[in-house]
Amino acid sequence: MNFGIEKCARICFKKVGSKAKYIYIGNTFEKDITELDPKDAYLYLGIEDSHDRQHKNGKEKLKKEYLRRLRLVLGTDLSAKNKIQATGSLAMPVLRYRFGIFNWHHKEMQKLDRKMRKLLTIHGQHHPKADMDHLYVPRKQEGRGRMQLEEAYTVEIMKLVEYVGRKEDPQIQIVRMHKHIIISAVLQTARCLKTEEREEQDK
Repeated sequence: MNFGIEKCARICFKKVGSKAKYIYIGNTFEKDITELDPKDAYLYLGIEDSHDRQHKNGKEKLKKEYLRRLRLVLGTDLSAKNKIQATGSLAMPVLRYRFGIFNWHHKEMQKLDRKMRKLLTIHGQHHPKADMDHLYVPRKQEGRGRMQLEEAYTVEIMKLVEYVGRKEDPQIQIVRMHKHIIISAVLQTARCLKTEEREEQDK
C-alpha cells in the first residue's frame, strides 16, 4: 500500500500566548516528508488552513468560484425558471457550505447579491428597472424564487448552532462548552434575522 508521501508536507505550530510560533520537530518521516513553509497554507476538506484560518484569501476564492458558476449557468440555453433553480443548486452551495467556517459580513453578502443581479441583467434575465424584491419572492407567491444570500446565511447558521446545541456527542459537548457565549450570541442574532424576514414576508 502506498500513502502518496510525495504529496504530503509536515508542519508543527506551538501556540504561545495569542500568537502561534512555528517550531521544528523531528519524526520518523522527516527524510521522506518535506516541511511546509509557515507562510503557506494546507488544504483540509477543501479549505485552506494554517495556524490561523485564511479568511480573506478563502473568501475571495469562494466569491470568484460563486460568480464563475453563475456565469456558467446564465450562459446556457435554459429557461429563466431553470436558470434560477440551477444557480440555487450549483452556485449557492459554494457559499452555504462555508457560512459556518469563514466570518461573513452582511455588506459582503449584499455586494455579492448586487453582482448576481447585475449578471442576471447582463444575460437578459432581469430588467434593470424591475422590482428587486420580486426576485427573492418564492415562485408559489408569483415571485422568481431566488434565495437571498443573507437569508441563506441565517438558515445555515441556525442549523449549525441548533445542531451543536442538541447533540450529545462528547466532542460536540466540549465545543458547546468552549463556545457557549459565542454560540448563544450567534443563535440570538440568527433568530432575530429570521423573525425580521418572517415579518417582512407577512407584510
